[in-house]
Amino acid sequence: MFKIIKYLVYLSVIVGVIIAFIMWNGGDKIRWFGKKSEGVGHTLKEKSEVVGDKSDQLKEEITDKKALIEEKIKTVVEKAEKHGIIKREGEERER
Repeated sequence: MFKIIKYLVYLSVIVGVIIAFIMWNGGDKIRWFGKKSEGVGHTLKEKSEVVGDKSDQLKEEITDKKALIEEKIKTVVEKAEKHGIIKREGEERER
């Protein structure tokens, strides 16, 4: 327990010295980091919007294709029933 407290005190002293050194040099390193992280944030936002638009577009295409496939299957099954190839009974026929 005391070792953990000792390490936390050492860590806080080292962090304090680093922050004091950075501020003594004008804080340019902190501003540089802030500008870079802001640029990354804007890039992430733009790319996530593009990915969202593409996923919406794909979802619409999939639902359109799914509806088309279901219609084709329904017509094929009806034609097969007419010709006597398929015989459905009970619940399956009611669908």
